[in-house]
Amino acid sequence: MKLPLGEDPRPPYVQAADVLRTAIHDGELRPGERLPAARELQRRFGIASSTVQNALRVLKEEGLIYSVLGRGSYVRAPKPVVTTEAEVAAAEDEVDLGESDPEYTGLGDLRRGWQTADSPADDPRPPYVRTADELRKQIQDGQLAPGAKLPSARDLQAQYGIANSTAQNALRVLKEEGLIYSVQGRGVFVRQLSPRDQFLKRYNEGLEEMAAQRRADEEAARLSGKSDDEVAAELAAAEERFTKASTEFEAATAHRDAMRAVMEQRKRLSGNYTPEEQAASVQRLHDRLNEGRRRR
Repeated sequence: MKLPLGEDPRPPYVQAADVLRTAIHDGELRPGERLPAARELQRRFGIASSTVQNALRVLKEEGLIYSVLGRGSYVRAPKPVVTTEAEVAAAEDEVDLGESDPEYTGLGDLRRGWQTADSPADDPRPPYVRTADELRKQIQDGQLAPGAKLPSARDLQAQYGIANSTAQNALRVLKEEGLIYSVQGRGVFVRQLSPRDQFLKRYNEGLEEMAAQRRADEEAARLSGKSDDEVAAELAAAEERFTKASTEFEAATAHRDAMRAVMEQRKRLSGNYTPEEQAASVQRLHDRLNEGRRRR
């Protein structure tokens, strides 16, 4: 089924999660039953892959489903109602055995804090990369607005169940991407995007929406009873629109990179660097000097 995207004001991932939640509560998806694959949900709902992952994340956070590495997502059996002291003690003992929970299969020594991340059991990347990805999504989605202060490394440790070095490496990745900056004695903050970067962000989101619409057009044409020639003509038109949008995006990206190069050149001429950039420049100079000494 398609989601009522044009009629329902809620985000598509909320709509998709609601449909799956209803299927679980109504018994259409029974405990232990495997959910359709992400690609199949994309086709059924006419939404993007990231939208499907966000919908599954919502259901995981609600405790309705869990993931098994390399196998997919499954409906979680409802927890029994605890009524006696003995049952309470037994339930507490069961919680301590997190390794037996299929939701955490393949997570190694990661703790339960990573249950809030998208598809943790299916992600083989290092913890610092996954932590950086989660924070990057919060920045891109507006949960962490420009100028907002990020959680401290200690807070990130508690939230995601990671080591201090992992939290520091995740923040380093975001600094290198230009998404955050540090202020000595105050913390780490989200950097304000330039107007051009804001435009590229919206443009990229538009491309994703167009890709989802193209898939929906293909499915609608298939079910409309039209001839093969008519379907082929409509598909060719959709491909042409998508190709044009991709070309425009690439041109905008090239223009952005050129403007960044010009800005960097002006900074070198004027010396108008931020403290972080000055420190990085000094470090690069030291590295080149040390390299020259080693060659001698």
